[in-house]
Amino acid sequence: MKKLLLQALAVAALLAAVPQARAWSYTDGDLLLVFRKNSVNVEFDLGSVTNYLGKTNGYTVTVPNWDANLVTSTYGSLSGAKVILLAAGDTTNWLSSAEPNTTAYNIGQSDFDSLHGVINAVGSKPLYPIAIPKASTNAYVIDTGGQYKASSYDYVVSGGLYSGIPKLGGNAPFTVEQSAPGFLDFWQIQPSSVYPNPPADKLVGTFVITADGTLTFTAGPRSSVISKVVRAGSNSTVSFSTTVGNAYSLQYRSQLNSSAWTTDTGAGTITGNGGLNSLTRTNAGTAEFYRISTQ
Repeated sequence: MKKLLLQALAVAALLAAVPQARAWSYTDGDLLLVFRKNSVNVEFDLGSVTNYLGKTNGYTVTVPNWDANLVTSTYGSLSGAKVILLAAGDTTNWLSSAEPNTTAYNIGQSDFDSLHGVINAVGSKPLYPIAIPKASTNAYVIDTGGQYKASSYDYVVSGGLYSGIPKLGGNAPFTVEQSAPGFLDFWQIQPSSVYPNPPADKLVGTFVITADGTLTFTAGPRSSVISKVVRAGSNSTVSFSTTVGNAYSLQYRSQLNSSAWTTDTGAGTITGNGGLNSLTRTNAGTAEFYRISTQ
């Protein structure tokens, strides 16, 4: 009996760790995956966006709860289809972006509310006022010019004008869609009363979709790339690539084969702006090796 109980608990823990398949019963906080091609939208409700939040940098998972075969059977090929991911919450919205190093800054409350309303409508319109036929338990295939066009992503985000769609009809601060195959940064967007330079949003992670229809998510900022190190006297200036809104610090060690890195607190921490940035370490002693820590 005890053995059976332990097995049952183990199975329950495994099921709890894996996002479960679901029907389309949209609520705020659900992550929506949308494909656009040939005036047809294929839309999926992937479940809670929290499945992709708060993960350790570098955490990688294959995204479940969507059917690549439904996309390819609808379009004939995944190639060239536009891909979008978006979610709405009470105090935070989340958007994919095809623009690396975009200046994705927090927006005012009214703009935030408008963005929230658009994302919520994308999720809820297929259910109301007329529940349109489903392609599967959590997916809709909607002809943007057909009987159910008003429920389509294209119609909702453009207000029916079919213009400005790449930026959600002007409600998004950047282009939210990427052609497949490709990668999409995933940003959290929050309201801010700071003006004219509100704090930058946070890059949650990156989604990558391959030509064969595999969609993966990797948490945290992209790895920084050191472009050069310039030595002048006892100062070593390290230049490196950055992503908007992420914090960067300089780490060093004297032995290449050592496992320990030390953060140079004297060099400080900077916030990325999407371009090349630099940090300077003062060291009059032995040769050192450097790397950039990103948070």
